[in-house]
Amino acid sequence: MKERVITAIGLIGAFTIALFLGDRALFLLLFAFVLVGSYEIYNLKKDHLKPIVLVVIVIATLIGGIIKWTSVPTFGMLLIMLLFSMTVTFEWFKFEDVTYIYILVMMLILTLQSITRVLALDRLVFGFILFATYATDTFAYFGGRFFGKHKLIERISPKKTVEGAVIGYVVSAALSLTFGLLWITPYVSKEIIIAASLLIPVMGQFGDLAFSLIKRHFDIKDFGYIFPGHGGVLDRIDSVIFAFFTFNVLLTFLV
Repeated sequence: MKERVITAIGLIGAFTIALFLGDRALFLLLFAFVLVGSYEIYNLKKDHLKPIVLVVIVIATLIGGIIKWTSVPTFGMLLIMLLFSMTVTFEWFKFEDVTYIYILVMMLILTLQSITRVLALDRLVFGFILFATYATDTFAYFGGRFFGKHKLIERISPKKTVEGAVIGYVVSAALSLTFGLLWITPYVSKEIIIAASLLIPVMGQFGDLAFSLIKRHFDIKDFGYIFPGHGGVLDRIDSVIFAFFTFNVLLTFLV
């Protein structure tokens, strides 16, 4: 517990400082996360993959994250062709590797693209999404720890409880709505704030469970060990990915 709290405080501090320093500092921090996350994608299957795959993952993620939003579908096509070409060229590179790498790399790319779109509004909007996500995680964790009795989805995540999920959702939705209405109305409409406050806490939990399913499939506890008590980068941004996806879907359909 002590390690978990210290790590959480350190992460909050790092992002707070980056937010105050400006978009460039924030992007440097995010790209550092992406580089580590890219390695974790490779590391999970490194027993049969070759280092060239790590190079492909890192380059594809970085390029895909900085190109124009309108170019992402074309980049996705190129990545599909590259990965399938590798299955033809290298016997050790299997179809399962194509699907695994494509899905996770595109998740990182689309997250970076989503963050770029959010930062174009204002850094406070970025902070709002992180707040909504981690408030859910925090209150779900402590709600489950003190009040949890009924397992949520035991086959995916044995420790998560219905009580924790409900407490995390309700508290986060209320706090996020308050945060949004107080500070980000100059940048996004009240309709988006209300919708985001109601949807991010639940979709963030789906993101957490989705990545738990991946870990369950590969029979691992964490994607990495860079954050004591929290695991790796992918363990920390699983719910964030779905949160940014949710907000960008709302931007697309409600603006």
